[in-house]
Amino acid sequence: MARARGEGARPAREGARADGAVARAHGEDVRPARSQARSWLDLRQVGYFVAVAEERSFTAAAARLLISQPSLSQQIRALERQVGTDLLERSSRGVRLTPAGRAFLDAARGLLADAGTAVTRARAAAGLDGGILHVATLTSLATWVLPAAVVGFRERFADVPLRITEHPDRLGLEEFMAEGRADVAVGARPPDWAGPVRWLGDERYVLVVPPGDPRAGRVGVPLSAFAASDWVMYAPGHGLRTLVLEACGAAGFTPRAAVESRTVDAAARLAAAGVGVALVPGVAVGADLAARRVELADAPVVAVVGYARAAFPPRAAAFLDLLAELPVPGLARPGPSPPG
Repeated sequence: MARARGEGARPAREGARADGAVARAHGEDVRPARSQARSWLDLRQVGYFVAVAEERSFTAAAARLLISQPSLSQQIRALERQVGTDLLERSSRGVRLTPAGRAFLDAARGLLADAGTAVTRARAAAGLDGGILHVATLTSLATWVLPAAVVGFRERFADVPLRITEHPDRLGLEEFMAEGRADVAVGARPPDWAGPVRWLGDERYVLVVPPGDPRAGRVGVPLSAFAASDWVMYAPGHGLRTLVLEACGAAGFTPRAAVESRTVDAAARLAAAGVGVALVPGVAVGADLAARRVELADAPVVAVVGYARAAFPPRAAAFLDLLAELPVPGLARPGPSPPG
């Protein structure tokens, strides 16, 4: 009899398999109900559940989470479907946990804590947590070029404090970086630099001329047209002094200094006041000085780079990424980055 029952059971099992095959052929789900729950969880929904469990109210939890109550209810329902059972009992008196919900709550809090720990460890490994980002740069770049990148960096990495050290000239900046006193420098490409260098864009220079100069506002004026003018020069040791002397020398003359300055802004304003002409980065000429601006046909163009003594720390690399990605006033990127 036992054997007969076994033989009779075999066709039944085969029939069940056949019925299942037919059901699958018609697109029906024939899995047992307990296998419907997926093995992964949406952490956002888990966080919503914890808030409702702690507040014992959908209204209070929605206010805490800054979302609408209907949306919160939908997310909790989705979580319960995913888990495969009710986690909350809803009534006119409020919300309370089901036995499954009480069991789920402690584990849910652990999941959220573990997720936070994972993020913290990843950011620490990337160098984005702990310590500050110290950027050394030129005063002119700190004033007109860096602000957009600083804002973007603070939005992405709010827990990484920024320190910016300004230098009035490139020589002081290069010495500062050679001593390893900042994470990264942003300035003109230093000659014979052994550490990493990253091109960020080109800075084009213009002239600011005194009131009444007939060339004010013109475009394509050769630098040689200003050979007889008085010049606002940069002080000895200032990196832009060398730039002015080399540009004027290439145009066939030596500039006649009327006064010397150590800052770009002061040079531009002295020129606009009538002291002489001044060569300054185009971005340094604000709206109040636009009428005194002259676009040169043979304007000097200086590459702006990020550089460091050793490999860029991850947080410094992230800052340079922003400078390279954002539309930064005063930096032209006409094509692919130059090599090196």
